[in-house]
Amino acid sequence: MRRRGAITLIAASDPEKSATLSANGEIAGFIVAHPGNTGHIVTIDVVASARRSGVGSLLLRAAEDRLRSAGSRAVALETAVDNVSALAFYKRHGYSVVKTIPRYYSNGVDALVLQKDLA
Repeated sequence: MRRRGAITLIAASDPEKSATLSANGEIAGFIVAHPGNTGHIVTIDVVASARRSGVGSLLLRAAEDRLRSAGSRAVALETAVDNVSALAFYKRHGYSVVKTIPRYYSNGVDALVLQKDLA
């Protein structure tokens, strides 16, 4: 979040509506991304009670829009090979696996690198 140009978005739950990208209400999730020719989603997280409600999709689309506006032509991210729900989520949003990084995580699990064109 401290890196120059980093994009940090927070989704807040609004008791009268669905999740919004604002400072009102309780935090429902967040995303951190870095722009570049290929932007990078560093992390995305949604609180358990807000999962499967569209918060993650809202955050991801908003981050992609911000990256596109910053000049990114594509976006990439990593997820653990055994994170089936994350993999399905990203595939629903148009991401494709481009490579595997062996032992990427501290527990020795491999990572899948996924990418999406933003053009």
